[in-house]
Amino acid sequence: GILAVAAAVAIAAASLASPLRAEGAEPKFAVVDMQRIFKEYEKTKMIEQKLEQQAEVYRETAKQMLTQYQNMRKQYENARDDAQNIALSDAERENRTMRMNELKDKLDMKEREIREYNVTRQQKLKEMGENSRTEVLDEIRKTIINKSILQGYTLVLDKSGHSLNDTNLVVFHAPSLDITDEILRDLNRGYRKNAGNPVAAPTKSGQTKGQGKEAPP
Repeated sequence: GILAVAAAVAIAAASLASPLRAEGAEPKFAVVDMQRIFKEYEKTKMIEQKLEQQAEVYRETAKQMLTQYQNMRKQYENARDDAQNIALSDAERENRTMRMNELKDKLDMKEREIREYNVTRQQKLKEMGENSRTEVLDEIRKTIINKSILQGYTLVLDKSGHSLNDTNLVVFHAPSLDITDEILRDLNRGYRKNAGNPVAAPTKSGQTKGQGKEAPP
């Protein structure tokens, strides 16, 4: 999805160590599957859905703008044909030529408008995706750290991470060391607890309802 590709890069080779460790205490290790946590965290799915809804709003607006452009192009082509009609007087053809040039200017302006809209909205979606990814990864990391402190883990490794040689960072681990399910339960439990907060509907500008107007691109 929109977030998954970027997240795979962001969490590759991630490892988390508990900041608290009693002096002389025995090391206590754990592993997590960050890719699975990111993918199965319910907030990630909600964000993916929200981004797709926003993208659909953009696509619909772009489609309407394209229809306007096509209608304007037909008007321009008709005016161009009229300007070349030898059955008309020179004065009339000159008037039709002026009309044709006016329509051509408007057509070019609409084309630039569509191009700029597509570029700015793609950038907006990318920015929204990156910000959302960072927010989700921060929540996952904090949950793992809190779990490490409470359970006394001295080191937590991401078993989905890969080395520079594209080999698994964690070659082997006992199944009992994997706390992925626990982290997912904690994350989703917390998300459901706060799920009563309504998510604002997407808009053509990318702002949610209730926010200020978006600055011009």
